Amino acid sequence: MTLENIYYIGQTIAVVALVGSLLFVGFQIRQNTKHARAQIQSARVDRLMAQMIGFSDADKCAAYIRGNGGEPTPEAVMDRQFYLQCLAQSGVMLDVFTQHRDGLLSDDQFNLVKETYRRWLQQPGFRKMMAEMDSYGQRAPRFAAFVQSLINDDDTTP
Repeated sequence: MTLENIYYIGQTIAVVALVGSLLFVGFQIRQNTKHARAQIQSARVDRLMAQMIGFSDADKCAAYIRGNGGEPTPEAVMDRQFYLQCLAQSGVMLDVFTQHRDGLLSDDQFNLVKETYRRWLQQPGFRKMMAEMDSYGQRAPRFAAFVQSLINDDDTTP
């Protein structure tokens, strides 16, 4: 074996190593991007939850109702509080659905949480509220199909 052959073998090994390391870096960048998106989504849901909890105070609900021209009766305040609770629950559902879709939650974790969501959706008020949120169907059709599969007790997850 000549020095020239050894040189070509070394060059081939170096190129293979370079391609392998570039593939690994690409994979790492993809994983980091998914993780960053999940953190942003989670922070958004955390903010939503904090707002819904804060806004569901009876005085704040009454102020909201009055500010929009309504009469803040005890029933109207309770309706507003219920709406905010449903909104918070749907935000949590969307967050978990998105994290599973993006591969950040295992199937086992997701399946356990789905059972909780099925129970939520057995409640007539929450189920009705989710059905009335048409924007999910228009803006997030896969999430809307997921919610519908839970309502139908169908185990397919889009």
